[in-house]
Amino acid sequence: MNTKELHKSLDHLSEDKINELISRYYNNENVNSLLTEFDIDVGPSNLCKLFPPISHPDFPCPNCGNSLASQPQSKSKRRSVDINYLFCTNCGHTNNSIKNCQCNYCSNIRKKAEARREEVRRLKECERKSIQEIIKRTYDIKNNIPYHFDDLNFRHKVYLSTICRALLIENYSPVAQLYPIEIFDQANPISPTDEYTKKIFVELCRLNILIPSPISDILAFVQEDECGNFDYPNNFPNIIFISKVWFVINVTCNEGFDALIQKLLLGDYYNSEVDAEEALKLWQSIAKQECINYFEYQLNSVQFSTNFGKKTNIIIEKLLENFSVSQIYALIWKEIASASKAFLEHRCSKTFAKNIAINGVKRYGERALENGWDIIKYSRNKNVPQSILSEVFFNSVLSLKDDGFNRAPSIDLLSSLILI
Repeated sequence: MNTKELHKSLDHLSEDKINELISRYYNNENVNSLLTEFDIDVGPSNLCKLFPPISHPDFPCPNCGNSLASQPQSKSKRRSVDINYLFCTNCGHTNNSIKNCQCNYCSNIRKKAEARREEVRRLKECERKSIQEIIKRTYDIKNNIPYHFDDLNFRHKVYLSTICRALLIENYSPVAQLYPIEIFDQANPISPTDEYTKKIFVELCRLNILIPSPISDILAFVQEDECGNFDYPNNFPNIIFISKVWFVINVTCNEGFDALIQKLLLGDYYNSEVDAEEALKLWQSIAKQECINYFEYQLNSVQFSTNFGKKTNIIIEKLLENFSVSQIYALIWKEIASASKAFLEHRCSKTFAKNIAINGVKRYGERALENGWDIIKYSRNKNVPQSILSEVFFNSVLSLKDDGFNRAPSIDLLSSLILI
């Protein structure tokens, strides 16, 4: 027993007496009697606190090699030794990390760990700067030959107008013009469906009408895992994560960039003699996506699957030859209500009920044409708001307003418009 470890209240006892005291204490002898017999002046509950630390030869100190020890426990609360609470009586090392041990061993471990973290941070910073340099060289806006606005087709002009309406920076600059999609937070979606929005950006990027800005975050070109390691996609940095990229509009016009932005925001570029056919295709495309979006919403409301294939797309396209979006809304609502009723009456599965709705929309539209029925026109649903693409196309570019929703796509109507 190390005399340095003895409490002063036990100084008058020999080692043998101390061992006897400890043994009799843990054999449940009366504590008050032990205090009297061994002439110890402490309260009964504090006796065990006077005992020397208990050595554990199986647990050597990592710093000095001395056996670690634990504090003696009250006989009423004895439990197995927790290795995290062992300590060294020789050098002061403690296994309890919460106490932030200051012994040489632990201090050196912390220093080495901090040095490793700093080295990892330095290497990651160097790698990050290297990635940024590659992005800047690859997407230097000086290396791109811009399109002239008049050389763009009508569809691409509308797409650019939509993107400017949604994402244009207030104080735009040559390298910072469009916010990344991921921070888009307007109430209305960019297009009727996420798939269509992605298609718009992919098409404009493929043609270099939109180009990634060199100020884009590196995570628009590489992925980073939880440990901070970068994953480089094939063909880096030419593969981009569209939702994270800052884009630059690679288009110009004779009057300058501000005039270009004004054209795009106002949408004053439709020419019925040149653009009618392309405008019809875009109208049909937007209308189809609006119908599918509403169809998905109504299917979700009755917890049916919303996975559509080619069949539904073909049906919607055919209906749009004679019916407006507002009328197809009415058909969809009616047929989903019928299909939901069939399911609730246990006459079919959800999958079959969904097919009932799809086929019902097709049949009802055909019967309406054959019999000359007047299909009621539904209003837009507040839970399926008009997209920015739809607003730009029908309100700003064509000035059709609600006719884009309430009338079937019509080349005659588009050809009769005189806007410029």
